[in-house]
Amino acid sequence: MSFARLSVLLAVAVFLLPASGHAAKNDDGTRFIDTAHQERFADQAAAIRQQMKTGGRFEYVSAAERQDVERQLALIENLLAKRGGQLSDNDQLDLLAAQETANAILTQRDGRRLICEYSAPTGSNRKVKQCVTLADRMRAQKETRNYLRETLGKSPSAGEQIDGLDARGR
Repeated sequence: MSFARLSVLLAVAVFLLPASGHAAKNDDGTRFIDTAHQERFADQAAAIRQQMKTGGRFEYVSAAERQDVERQLALIENLLAKRGGQLSDNDQLDLLAAQETANAILTQRDGRRLICEYSAPTGSNRKVKQCVTLADRMRAQKETRNYLRETLGKSPSAGEQIDGLDARGR
């Protein structure tokens, strides 16, 4: 690849990699998991499990986080199954804690979450707001990493010589 393309990819990576930013609310302003209606929870859990697969809204949930969300969903299902009668105070607290834990993970890893940051372009002191979704940021990061792996994989190592010159050009 050309040096210009590498420069552009590195510039994009520099702007997209910082972890600062603010999370936006969900599309409809509600939580991902709502236990108010037991009959709807099974559908919600199935939809969340589907969206955690590759290409879904929550595809960037790590394996450990995915296990934690699955554990919380199972706990909620068990507590809702007991719901025939009233839940005890401890069960209500466990239900709320499981719901909050799962919602926190899903909100943090939501591919539609908009991340905005203010940065000053080179040669300027005036900051400009730049916003990108988590999914776009992660895709750019992955593409940059793959490009660098390909490019650096083809370049000579520090000790090798090219046409009689060492890596420093001497």
